[in-house]
Amino acid sequence: MRHVISLALGLVSIATASDVAPATSNAPGDALRATDSSRTGAANATKRNVLFVISDDLRPELPCYGCSHVVAPRTTALAEESTKFTRAYAQQSLCAPSRNSFLSGRRPDATESWQFVDDFREIGPDWTTLPEAFKKAGYQSVGCGKVYHPGLPPNWDLPTSWDSRMNATWDDWMYPTEPQCPNNATWCSMPEDSVFEDTQTTRTALQLLDNVTASNETKPFFLAVGFRKPHLQWRAPAWSFDAYPGGPNATALANRTTAPDGAVDLAFHMPVAELSAFADVAACGGPLVMAPNTNYPEHCQRSFRYGYYAAVTFMDEQLGILLDAVEDKGLTASTAVIFVGDHGWHLGDQAEWLKFTNYENSVRVPLLIKVPWLPSVAGRIIDAPVELVDLYPTFAGLLKVEIAYTKNESAPLGGRDLSNVLSNKTAPDDSWVARSQFPRCVGGEEYNANFTRNASYPMWYLTDCNDVNRTYFTHMGYSTRDERWRFTAWYRWAGGSLQASGPAVAVELYDHAGDAGTCDGPNGSAFDFETKNLANESAYADVVLAQLGRLQTLFGIAG
Repeated sequence: MRHVISLALGLVSIATASDVAPATSNAPGDALRATDSSRTGAANATKRNVLFVISDDLRPELPCYGCSHVVAPRTTALAEESTKFTRAYAQQSLCAPSRNSFLSGRRPDATESWQFVDDFREIGPDWTTLPEAFKKAGYQSVGCGKVYHPGLPPNWDLPTSWDSRMNATWDDWMYPTEPQCPNNATWCSMPEDSVFEDTQTTRTALQLLDNVTASNETKPFFLAVGFRKPHLQWRAPAWSFDAYPGGPNATALANRTTAPDGAVDLAFHMPVAELSAFADVAACGGPLVMAPNTNYPEHCQRSFRYGYYAAVTFMDEQLGILLDAVEDKGLTASTAVIFVGDHGWHLGDQAEWLKFTNYENSVRVPLLIKVPWLPSVAGRIIDAPVELVDLYPTFAGLLKVEIAYTKNESAPLGGRDLSNVLSNKTAPDDSWVARSQFPRCVGGEEYNANFTRNASYPMWYLTDCNDVNRTYFTHMGYSTRDERWRFTAWYRWAGGSLQASGPAVAVELYDHAGDAGTCDGPNGSAFDFETKNLANESAYADVVLAQLGRLQTLFGIAG
């Protein structure tokens, strides 16, 4: 059943498609959807296809995760037909490394891609990627938008990962652009006929869907679509902002807007390069005002959160248009849908904004997997920790795609096949552990000529590594998340060998007992559990010792 957002008298309601007159409706997205109804070409409905949708910078703050203050009816409807994972984690909270990891099926320490400089093809030219595995299995593997990070790997890994008709018979890979918001603000409410990144991505995805389901096509498809929102800037149609009556003033703050008690300096990050581009950030004090115990004025925090939520609502509508197009072609029953964020995001919690940390809110992601031919999948919730690196073997398992040959490549796949869990053949295991990591470049290397270090800077000040040669990193933080604990250990970095060096220089322990992975859990919101670092309290010494030993084993760090 389709849902659209209906806005009237400042109230938000959900209406089914049968309640909306298609000839006269002015609901958001109708102009674009109207072009879909005339599309021709139908695939053989017995073939099983994959629609893989990635949302950039999306944290699991959605209605389907108990966050009723966010308007996202299409993800809500999708979740009802899917298995929802409440503890799904990215391997690094940065776009390029995360996507290099889950699309190659290898962890960041295997890809050696930890920033915006390197990509997995430098070390794994023989690796078969996720879309390439489907291509080898006879699928039409196509994609558009932000699937890989631009340029990492070069040229979207064409033609290796994708159908040879892309950038040839069919359109070139489409990566969207849009004008800056007026006054160079972080967010702007625009007329619906304005230029938006994600409407361009949706149009291209619909064209690709036509290509792969044309009457002369006999192969199933693997269609990957990368939406840009809710990545900054938050430029979106006016209706998506109208979905939040009262505007910024009615938008709640994070429950904790300063760093955790006992926080480790290396854990903190200042997103200077990303936020310095925006005039409203400058008016709020600029990115350099950020510090572990300092945040932006409350009206600024509310404004930023408001813009983010509106961008989520806009992205949600674009997802719905894709799902409607699949339905229009009669392919809903034969198309698996995987919806995921590439990593989490901070919205003022723990004095943090954006990503770039090992905290829970920076690495936890929404993950919905719909498999229409597996009744056990619909409406199910899995709380066991899982990882984005699990997606590759899980996709293959669900679609019976053979990937045993990857064992003979220069590095094996790093994830777990969850297909038997989804099909109810095996049970999820609460003893599973998710792994994440993030580098630091202490001393302002990112901002200084030749990556020189300013020894006077605190360990939390200007620690970006985004464009720094990986041999110049100063530290790497490794983090594990089990059923109860998040544990993070920070190590000095040996640039020559690209690995952790010596004993841990700082550790963090956060207790997630009672965390339901939702906004409405009986013990509070999942976004509010990391308020105190317990690692230095004697009562938790045995926990720290056990967690450290396991972390070193999992990451291959010498004890």
